[in-house]
Amino acid sequence: MCASFLIVPETASAKKKVDTATVRWTAGAPGCSFERGDDGRYRWTMSNKDLDISLLVDSQELLKSRKRFYHVFALYTSVRYKGNDNFEFPANLRLHFVRHHDVMEGYLDPAELQVRLQNDLDSMVFKTERDIKKKPETKEAQTALLREYEKEGAEFIEFLTSQYLEAATLNPGNPEAHGWVYFGTSNKWIGPWKKHEDFILEVRMKDLSWQFPFTLPPAESDILLRKAP
Repeated sequence: MCASFLIVPETASAKKKVDTATVRWTAGAPGCSFERGDDGRYRWTMSNKDLDISLLVDSQELLKSRKRFYHVFALYTSVRYKGNDNFEFPANLRLHFVRHHDVMEGYLDPAELQVRLQNDLDSMVFKTERDIKKKPETKEAQTALLREYEKEGAEFIEFLTSQYLEAATLNPGNPEAHGWVYFGTSNKWIGPWKKHEDFILEVRMKDLSWQFPFTLPPAESDILLRKAP
């Protein structure tokens, strides 16, 4: 198991104290592994006797997040249960933006994100129609922009509804939960990305918190050459 330490949270009652163990990915520690993929992504994995938890991060995520709707930050997480009983995976994830006052954000609800995007798409349609009425000569250009916006929006909504991480009951017949998670970056304490960013992904279980520290962009010696699809 990776190096661990205890964190004792404050409780409302001094008579009842609950200790929450925290394990953190540490290079070279037992149960901790790291892989560089030829697709330009990094994978960190932590394991104990019951669980394997992996974090997958694109080495260019800082750049990609600024081109994505609402500048959301994307990570891929998988959890594999190796026990013989039922294990409740709550999909309770947090991301620490270490270089931005260590702001911590919970991951965005994909259903809420979908509704927000659909509303914005509808508003864009209304605005485009109104602008075309004012300037009919711009119809072709405006319509082309709208179609591209709608196409990108529809693809993102499809992605949100089919590939996101969900809470699950894991057991030998259904051992794995996996999917993408998105984190908001609109917090006033986050602001523009710095030259280098440090993050800690925290995957919270009932009585154990798993932490994955990582840095973007990678060091020059770590830059991955992507193979063409």
